[in-house]
Amino acid sequence: MPRGAGLLGAALWTLQPLYVLVELLIGSRASADYSFAGSTVSDLGDTACRQVRGDLLCSPWHAGMNTAFIWFGCTLALGAVLFGARHLPGRAGRAAVVMWCVSGLGSIGVGLFPVNEDPVVHGIVALLVFVAQPLALLLACLSLRASRPRLAAATYVVAAASAIGSVGFGVLVGSHSPVIGAVERLGLWPGYVWVCVLVVSTVRGRSAQTHGAR
Repeated sequence: MPRGAGLLGAALWTLQPLYVLVELLIGSRASADYSFAGSTVSDLGDTACRQVRGDLLCSPWHAGMNTAFIWFGCTLALGAVLFGARHLPGRAGRAAVVMWCVSGLGSIGVGLFPVNEDPVVHGIVALLVFVAQPLALLLACLSLRASRPRLAAATYVVAAASAIGSVGFGVLVGSHSPVIGAVERLGLWPGYVWVCVLVVSTVRGRSAQTHGAR
C-alpha cells in the first residue's frame, strides 16, 4: 500500500475525536428537554420534534448530526483500511480492521435512517456499532499485546469501558432511565477517541525507533 494512503488513513483516524465535539455542539442547539445524560445520541438526528420518555425533543441541527454519522462512519472505516491494516499485526489486527469497518457502516446507516423515520432499520444498524466498536478495541489489544504491551493494556481498559457502556445501553433501551444517554456515550465515545491515540502512539513509536537507529 502506498505511503500516502497510510498517511491519509492516519489523518482520518486522528480526526475521529472531532465527532464528540460535533455531537456536543449539535446537542447544545437541541431543545431544553434534551439532556446528554438522559437523552440518546439518535435523538439528535430526529428529523421532527417528538415525545421521548415524556420529554418533547427537538433537534434543529438534525441534518448536521445525520451528516456527521455518515461522515465519521466513512472515515472510521477508511482509516481502518488505510492505517489499521498497516499497523495492527496478525489475525487479531485484521479482525479489528473488519470490526471497525462494520462499526463505520453501522454509523452510516444510523445517519441514513433516523430513528423517528425508520426505527426498525435504525435499531439494526445501530446495533452493529455497539457490537463492533468494543470488539474492534479488544481485537486491537490482542494484536498489540506482543509488540506493544503497554499500549495493549491501555486499549484493553478502553475496550472494557466501551463494552460496559454498550451492554448497559442495551439493557436500558426503552426505559426511562435518567442516565441512558451517559451510558450510551460510554459505549461510543471511547472508540472515537482511542483510534486517534493509536495513531499518535504508533507515529511516536516509529519516530523513536528511527532516532534510536541513527
